[in-house]
Amino acid sequence: MCKRSGLIISIFLLGLGLIGFMLITQGQVDKPAGQIDQPRQTKATKYQPLSTASLKTNRKLQYASIIYYAINHVHIQRWQEVSDLRSGWQVELSRTNDATRYLVWPDKNITIKEKQLTPNWFEISGRTVIYHSFEVHTAEEDEDQYDATTQDHIVKQINLDRAARKFWRMSGNLVVQNR
Repeated sequence: MCKRSGLIISIFLLGLGLIGFMLITQGQVDKPAGQIDQPRQTKATKYQPLSTASLKTNRKLQYASIIYYAINHVHIQRWQEVSDLRSGWQVELSRTNDATRYLVWPDKNITIKEKQLTPNWFEISGRTVIYHSFEVHTAEEDEDQYDATTQDHIVKQINLDRAARKFWRMSGNLVVQNR
């Protein structure tokens, strides 16, 4: 009886092995000789470039692009004071004569009491953006540092940096106030 049950178990295991072998080789029959399985490729999300047209329709996007460029590509040290992406920004429009100054305060929740030091600011003249920063430690009073670029160049640089997604998130952390 013991030999008989051993024989039955052996035949059963042999049958399972044969079925497994057939299932494995069945998948290989459909493929041409020499072809190996390729790993399944996932579809990578394509980079969606920023356009100047999108900035024309949304001023928060426009301001965020200007701030992004200042933080990453303007070589005025004080612009690094607004580089905390989590705190966000408050852009305050200050109209003087025929021009508008866009004051950039660090922290979208900054209070009037906290606004003691002259902030960084920019102005837009046609397609040109001019960055300004008041020098804090200087011998001359009211010394202003500045740098200029175009909005087209800002968009081009954001796309070169492949930073459109980061820039879109920045615009959601920006508050605009009129004076």
